[in-house]
Amino acid sequence: MAKDVEKGTDKGTTRRGFLGAVVGAVAGLAVGVAAGSYAFPRVVEKPVEKVVERVVEKPVAAGIPSVKGNEFTWKEPGKTNIVVIGGGPGGVSFVRYLVEHFKESPPFTITIIDKEPYWVSGPSHVDFVGGMRNIEEVTVSIANLELKNVVRFVNAEVAGLDPENRVVHTNIGFTRYDYLVLSPGIELATWEIEGLSGAPNLHAWKPGTAIKLGEAVKRLREGTIVLSAPPSPYKCPPGPYEVANLIGEATMDRRDRVKIVFIDAKPNPEPGALASIFKQYFEKYGIEYVPGDPILRVDPKEKVVETEKGEKFKYDVLSILPRNVAPDFARAAGLGDRYIEVDLSTFRSKKYDDIYAIGDAAQLPVSKAAFAATNQGQRLADIFAGLLGKSVKPATVSNICWPYVSKTEATIIEVAWDENLQLQPGYPKVQPPSKELAQTRVSWEMGLLGLWRPLA
Repeated sequence: MAKDVEKGTDKGTTRRGFLGAVVGAVAGLAVGVAAGSYAFPRVVEKPVEKVVERVVEKPVAAGIPSVKGNEFTWKEPGKTNIVVIGGGPGGVSFVRYLVEHFKESPPFTITIIDKEPYWVSGPSHVDFVGGMRNIEEVTVSIANLELKNVVRFVNAEVAGLDPENRVVHTNIGFTRYDYLVLSPGIELATWEIEGLSGAPNLHAWKPGTAIKLGEAVKRLREGTIVLSAPPSPYKCPPGPYEVANLIGEATMDRRDRVKIVFIDAKPNPEPGALASIFKQYFEKYGIEYVPGDPILRVDPKEKVVETEKGEKFKYDVLSILPRNVAPDFARAAGLGDRYIEVDLSTFRSKKYDDIYAIGDAAQLPVSKAAFAATNQGQRLADIFAGLLGKSVKPATVSNICWPYVSKTEATIIEVAWDENLQLQPGYPKVQPPSKELAQTRVSWEMGLLGLWRPLA
């Protein structure tokens, strides 16, 4: 879709109806500003415990539209208006590296939109299950990225996209853009497993439920814990197996009374290079592994999980990870059926030349992990530097992950891709578990949180 960046208008396009599916307004978000104003909603400060409360999945209250007359577009003459949806590793890395490329006089303004004022470290979710870390240690403010006349943060929930007219609708109003960068993370397709939405499901993919899972495991004196991993691709491939091993270790003293069942939609644990290590520890902890059998339904009343092959398992604690999808607003806008479809070398949408997507929501042959998302943000910033007139060789993408096999030991897997996201020779690389690797994981994560330090 051709466009005039200077004027912020489309060439030769016709207005299309609002494509975004409307989602519920988020309680406690900032109020809007007057239409046409260059001011913007302020961040609403909330105690960290409120973050935990809000991450527990709740039914979406449909039918609440954005405030249509309330515009908070930030458009300055001669500057490119970039809107970034998502204040996690991908989006923040993109912002930080792009600002770094244009220290003296940035030819752009950036608006970051996120439904939460904080980012709680994704890698630490499994630590919450194992009780190795407190949420306060790994929670950072997205508003730290604000930089006068360059970057602002808007605490709002995206209600839908109108790509033809380059508009983002939120629960507090709308903003226009010249370029849109999507790094919103994923949604869990709970609706794809019959009955799951009605069952207390303590998965580790939200910090609140991860904490609750760890507490439930501690309380369980007798019974069965049922965990699962979905078909690929999904966020953090080794994550489900890390969770199972940490729970297995924590309940070894109750193994005669507490049973653990792990149902895997795939024939082997992933990543494949770590499959033998995960199976070794499953055997060590007495975890029953059920491979190649996706979960079909859950009966919350009888507390039974049924697989596609007809196997049934009673549970006392349920930790089911459904398939992952890009957020509803991206799919409803026609950007992809399950994930956002992009050109592999540029991350540009296959449908719109002013929309880019990185991170977990993008359809890429790359690990859906924080390390990889950070690299993608850097690469996209390099690409944008070229779009804005500065020649920069785009960084390549890699991923390093340190999966736990116990509270004190981790293994490691390293992967690297070329500029076309083809796997580079010699990868993946794996090392056996050790205490040193677990310590390296912690050090890396503390460094990752530095992405949210104030911009200079």
